[in-house]
Amino acid sequence: MRDDVAKWELIRRLRYGALLKLFRHRWGHVLPNDDAGRDDLWLLVSNVSLAAAEPQKKMRHVIETWAPWMPAEESEAYVTHVWGLDIYERTPTAVELGRRLGLTNAEREALKLWPFLPIDRTADEIAEIAKARRNNRRREKARASGIRTRAAYLAELENKPKPWITERISRATYYRRRKRDEVRRGPVLLIVDRQVPYPVSPKEESPKKGLQGGDLAEGLIVRAIEVGETEAEASSSFELVPNSVSPESSTKVPEPRIA
Repeated sequence: MRDDVAKWELIRRLRYGALLKLFRHRWGHVLPNDDAGRDDLWLLVSNVSLAAAEPQKKMRHVIETWAPWMPAEESEAYVTHVWGLDIYERTPTAVELGRRLGLTNAEREALKLWPFLPIDRTADEIAEIAKARRNNRRREKARASGIRTRAAYLAELENKPKPWITERISRATYYRRRKRDEVRRGPVLLIVDRQVPYPVSPKEESPKKGLQGGDLAEGLIVRAIEVGETEAEASSSFELVPNSVSPESSTKVPEPRIA
């Protein structure tokens, strides 16, 4: 219940602020003493009559501020009349407010009077305008933060090579065959034997580059073995077993020593 009251109080305040902005744009700080001015005064007084705190005091304040030409007796009768109405009679919809105000979409866009709907646009057109405004705001934010737009992303995709077109196969078939070939080939195992003892001085280490830099580090021997087809052969190889004895040396019979 409290959440509903807070929600409607927020809506009322937003509408009240929009009404003040529009009336100051049209009339200044005082409403005219005619039918148009009295109709606008009705919208202000009926709005503040729904306030959560001291509504009658706020109604009198609005009349004193915006209609100083109204006599005191008429002002009290005005407050009493509005206060005696039902709540639904004092709560117009956004469409009704736009119609009573004669609000056009150009005026609504210029003053940002979002709580009211204009008289020259339908609800669907307003929704499309709001959607376009949100998209433009999102694009500006993405451009400011350096994020690629969808148009730039699609243009980049168009410029990428498409080997499946050259091979006259579908894109799905191309990537399926590529994945199958990668599985058959298997990953590459790098075995590094360092022949230079640690530690190495900075002078000796500085000119050396990584394995991907083009020049191998001095004293390093790198052997690449494809795991999959040659895994069994690599695992049984003598060169990969540390601290192992050569078959030739293990079977060699030592020569007899002559005293």
